[in-house]
Amino acid sequence: MPFRQRLLLLQLPRLDPDVIAPGENVMLAAAGLQSALARSSEGAHWEALPTPAAQDTADNATLLAAVLALEPDVIGATLYLWNVERTLRLLAALRRLRPRLRSVVGGPEVAREHPLLFAPAAAGGPCAPVDVAVIGEGEVVFPDILAALRLGQSTPWRTVAWRQQEQWVFGGRTPPTRPLSELLPQADHPVCRPDAHGMAYLETSRGCPLHCAFCCYNLRRQIGSSLPPAEVGRRVRILRRRGAREIRLVDPTFNAHPRFRAVLGALRRANADRRVKFFVELRADTLTERDAADLAAANVAEAEVGVQSTDPAVLRAIHRPANLDRVLAGIEWLQRHGIRPTIDFMYGLPRQDVDDLERSLAVLARFPDAHPQFLPTLLLPGTELRDRRRELKLHSQPLPPYRVQSTDRLSARQLAAIETMAEARLGGFDTPTRRFVGQRLPNLFAEQVIVNVGGRQAGAASLRPYLTDPSRRGDLSAHALAGAANRRAVIFRGANLYAHRQALADALHQAVRREPDILWQFVLAPEREEPLDLLDELIATIRRLPSHWLDRLVSPAGTRRYAARRLFIRLPRGHPWNPGWRDTAEALLAEVFH
Repeated sequence: MPFRQRLLLLQLPRLDPDVIAPGENVMLAAAGLQSALARSSEGAHWEALPTPAAQDTADNATLLAAVLALEPDVIGATLYLWNVERTLRLLAALRRLRPRLRSVVGGPEVAREHPLLFAPAAAGGPCAPVDVAVIGEGEVVFPDILAALRLGQSTPWRTVAWRQQEQWVFGGRTPPTRPLSELLPQADHPVCRPDAHGMAYLETSRGCPLHCAFCCYNLRRQIGSSLPPAEVGRRVRILRRRGAREIRLVDPTFNAHPRFRAVLGALRRANADRRVKFFVELRADTLTERDAADLAAANVAEAEVGVQSTDPAVLRAIHRPANLDRVLAGIEWLQRHGIRPTIDFMYGLPRQDVDDLERSLAVLARFPDAHPQFLPTLLLPGTELRDRRRELKLHSQPLPPYRVQSTDRLSARQLAAIETMAEARLGGFDTPTRRFVGQRLPNLFAEQVIVNVGGRQAGAASLRPYLTDPSRRGDLSAHALAGAANRRAVIFRGANLYAHRQALADALHQAVRREPDILWQFVLAPEREEPLDLLDELIATIRRLPSHWLDRLVSPAGTRRYAARRLFIRLPRGHPWNPGWRDTAEALLAEVFH
């Protein structure tokens, strides 16, 4: 058998601080790329390596070791705003250790003028440790890219950038657009199956009739393509046989399928016993009551509807349908037929004022049984809003998730006030920490490293060597805080923790320096009340650390909240804790951490 090169596909997960919600990292892009490669003549030259199980659970050091052990020749990585920084850090470490290893990146985050991928020439050329970057669909161009890497060449496609010396070079030809049926894995392919929770994903159409200025989907595929209804039904039957209990239809606009009602009929026949629930995204302004009845008959349980704004001028500025009455009628029809709507509004849009946001919140309050989503505007790379941000006077975070911080009509303080008002009216959004101080802390991660401060105890690491020998503090986290998971709780226990506050601050600093992308919980386990100045000093240490994308996501405009690195206090039993001290510590931590 001729020598085959080794291909590894990666997609690092979105790390969630919530210990209750199940994680989700479905590698749909990797499945499509592998299918495209297998169908091509280039597939004979490659061996697809299994993605390491550590991808979804391991910290950077453990994942790096797992990848190196597989000895890939090429790594393909899918980039999202929640994993782009971590993925590039991993690829940089791999390049240092294996200089001949090549990397290809794609996914929604890849766009021209990306702040991390494509640095301006004045800033020293490309900063990313990447050889090839793909904008938009990858299935058509991926076999060509692998052939070019194998033969030491490049591709002619204008959606593919090649790193040559310290410059990025795009091709000039437009790649062909192929039907969806030629891009998806075969219906009975092993990759087409539900996850451990019974959730499966199905794409029935690709392409979107909308041209929303905050989205780049329509810019990357301008010709729609869809599966025939019979093929949709066949895929549903296979997923059911493989244990699916819920199927999420990942079409950007489900009711834009050219044979929408026929597809609903296929879903209904394939799921006659209604064992499987479906989840969809759709346009409410084009929905009829008959459509809502047919959706319910197919056992669609939830439908997400993007309204975004109540102001026609704002909607025109972002190229959204502007007939609010028809949108609300569609939502009411969904509810009438037992389908729970998820209703999306956005804040931080151009030309949007406080009155519009007040009306948006009032609309959400009209549907108490719906799932409300009041979402900050993100200036995603490749979108019209980002390209026109100076003209539209939109100011955003420079790094992911690119939250808008102020607009032409709303200051940072006004945006923060709006978010506070939304939480008061609609309930808190995505606030996982139930308690920061207590004998029982329900939000602690499963991996818990116990460290004794100033003493020794069986079964736990100790800071004593680092307290007595300052020269060893640079290695502190590698030994005293060792672990393997990408979500880790470190419990510092001992008497008089305040006396060792500098060692604790060093521990926090070294932990994040070595693993900047994982989620850290630093838990103080004192024997009695400590001075609250200890919390102030450790909070100051966390504030000085490099920012994490999750912190930027949860921080309202003009504020800083922390979700990726949090402080807790575990109170041991048997000591009569002062309620005033406990409550003050809880309030202090809850004000700083998410």
